[in-house]
Amino acid sequence: MARPNYLAAARAVADAADIVLTTHINSDADGIGTSLALAIALKGLGKRVRFVCPSKPASIYAFLPRFSLAETVEDEAKAKRMKPCDLLLSSDCGDLKRLGACAAIPHGKLLNLDHHATNDRFGDLNLVDEHATCSGMVAAKLLDKLDVAIDREIADNLYATLVFDTGRFMHSNTDAAAFRFAAKLAEIGVDVSAINRALTYTRTAHDLAITKLGIERLVIDTREPRLAGIALTRADIAAVGEPEDWGDMVEVPRSLAGNQIAYLMREGKDGKTTRLSLRSNPPFQVAPVAQAFGGGGHLQAAGATFPGSLAECQREVIPRLRRQFAG
Repeated sequence: MARPNYLAAARAVADAADIVLTTHINSDADGIGTSLALAIALKGLGKRVRFVCPSKPASIYAFLPRFSLAETVEDEAKAKRMKPCDLLLSSDCGDLKRLGACAAIPHGKLLNLDHHATNDRFGDLNLVDEHATCSGMVAAKLLDKLDVAIDREIADNLYATLVFDTGRFMHSNTDAAAFRFAAKLAEIGVDVSAINRALTYTRTAHDLAITKLGIERLVIDTREPRLAGIALTRADIAAVGEPEDWGDMVEVPRSLAGNQIAYLMREGKDGKTTRLSLRSNPPFQVAPVAQAFGGGGHLQAAGATFPGSLAECQREVIPRLRRQFAG
């Protein structure tokens, strides 16, 4: 892959007067935090900026500075009627379809900012840095090229991206650069403890009911005990109610002693698709399984929308996951 061209991306941002920031459907702290950090910084440069999400951001992220900047446009027709922008800047999204309706926003150029190895380079400009721990780190390097000083609000958002994408500094992507980035943000004044608590312990009674359901549906594979997962039907989900954010549900099977690959399967509302979330520990990889069904992500953390029912997803995906142990 070509080295990320930060200077070209910085020139594109500098040349744009009207910028729309966006991220992927069902976004998380990395996509939202990166976009908010960029929004604050670019407004400070005198840019006209909007941050538009293709699905409503979960309220768990409302503690992030300037969270109120986030708009939601889920309808493609509405997106097409938006005022044209000079630059549509996508953060943390691996492919165009994951932008949902926001892909239809009229724009001059599309800048694709990301860190996922499976990113398909869908932008007119692609700032994809696979060596970055999170998209927030890519944004920070871009802001450096724009001579933007990172203030406390920007830093808080960037720290949230780092905490989330490293799994509270437990995932295999937690390297020395991640700790250096954390130290830099802490020196700016980030309340490390407060953000860690907000991302880890802010759970409603409904969230806990969803987790309870996951524990009840947890299955350890009979052929490969290092594989475990949760499969939820629409009836299961309806019984407790759809959560704003599925968050760490896939971490329930992953927390089992001896587990190496974990999955979460959620039957779609139409019964014709199934949302798939996958996690693994090195050296095992789940990205190839997600990519087989049009998804992507990281080698050890990936997802996809399976084009079939929950039962079909189980029949197709579980054997593929077992084969990951064969090397």
